[in-house]
Amino acid sequence: MSGDLMQNYRLAWTTPDGERKTSAVSFSASAAETYQAVYQAREGTDVEIVPVKPGE
Repeated sequence: MSGDLMQNYRLAWTTPDGERKTSAVSFSASAAETYQAVYQAREGTDVEIVPVKPGE
């Protein structure tokens, strides 16, 4: 059953003052790609998609 786990992703970015931030929720791959554009527009900076382990 452990092979059936879905990979989740968070979004990560660095604020203009150098603070590292991550999204409070995790996303599926397709949702992470969709929200990446939303976060980039909102934060005004590049946003990375970062894989996370189950439960993170």
